[in-house]
Amino acid sequence: MAQAKILWIDLQPSLHCLNKRVAQFLSRSFAVQRWSFQHDLDESCTVATVHDLLRQTLEPSSEPVHLIGHGISGTVSCLFAEKYPRLVKSLTMLSVDTLSANHWSSHYLEMRSQLPCSRESILNHLSSLLFPSTNPRASEVFPSLLAKCLDSEFIQGSIVHHESTSNLSAPTVPTLVLNGEDDFVVDIHSHDRWSQSLKSGDRYLCMKKGRHFFHFEQAKKVSDLIASFIQMVPEPWIDRDLSVNDFTSLARG
Repeated sequence: MAQAKILWIDLQPSLHCLNKRVAQFLSRSFAVQRWSFQHDLDESCTVATVHDLLRQTLEPSSEPVHLIGHGISGTVSCLFAEKYPRLVKSLTMLSVDTLSANHWSSHYLEMRSQLPCSRESILNHLSSLLFPSTNPRASEVFPSLLAKCLDSEFIQGSIVHHESTSNLSAPTVPTLVLNGEDDFVVDIHSHDRWSQSLKSGDRYLCMKKGRHFFHFEQAKKVSDLIASFIQMVPEPWIDRDLSVNDFTSLARG
């Protein structure tokens, strides 16, 4: 039997190192691929552009895929699944709110426009809120990763302009939402907002003590939860005429 196909949507490649451990655990049971996107410097890019490129990638496939995305990648994946449900078998979102403006980058832009602080100071402060770590090397590297995202990767808006995106609701495909208990980006009321649109069979899980990048520190647990969800997703019904081979004959003694 062929392995289920997972496509990890990655619109901020600089932060892929934080997704990698979960993807590696999942690859033990599934065929995991990464769909990475990075536009040229100063190039205008919209959600519609990303959707069109992703659609072109998935349309030649013989079967729909399980989409996974963190943060803004999860937001864009949700909008894609709503628009092209035939291409998506299930959707898993990590650190995603129904309020589409709730991303770490939008919090940075708000701080940058209102606080009389340097960019470096704001990124250092933001890093401590997003990703608590006792590792001095991680604390040193993480602000620079965020800076690289802001300079050359997909975010919504800028200090002087905010690009609005429709708020989210669960698409028609099976949906899993994993959010952190202590995530200051996706607040504690996100469960109430998601529950208004989640369907029977969908799941919302809150990771204890988890912040915005909880999946890095809790990689094994997160991968197990995603794997359990994907394994419960039913196979699509094939609309065709039945034949005698679709039935099992009873053996006669």
